[in-house]
Amino acid sequence: MFEVKEFMDTCNDGDFYKYMGRFFAERIFKRELPYLINDHEKIWYLFFDKKTLAGFCGVMMNQFSTSFTDFYLLPAYRNEENCRFMASYMLQLYHTEKIRILTNSPEEMKVWESLGFVKTGYKGSYTNYVYGEEECV
Repeated sequence: MFEVKEFMDTCNDGDFYKYMGRFFAERIFKRELPYLINDHEKIWYLFFDKKTLAGFCGVMMNQFSTSFTDFYLLPAYRNEENCRFMASYMLQLYHTEKIRILTNSPEEMKVWESLGFVKTGYKGSYTNYVYGEEECV
């Protein structure tokens, strides 16, 4: 379905910013993705439809869990099939980890729950989900 490219240590990576720069800079994306940030520890997965960016997901790992941050599909690609493909791809890569998700997208919530994620609470208008060992909850 999508081709996926992994980016690590992206702070000075021109190839990464060629695709992602507009999401960090343009006001329209700032409103939609208010918490979008890049760190040198973050791993990014960019999903392409041929050579067109269709979506992305950031991953932050710490000693207690792995968080899928900034899970995003561009409007032209927003449907359950594409969301499921991205979520399943990410879960396949990190299935042995304790994974945390924070989302306010009803479509995403449906997909995460169907993949075995458990709702653990709320943070404002966002819903927390976890996957993995019970101690993660």
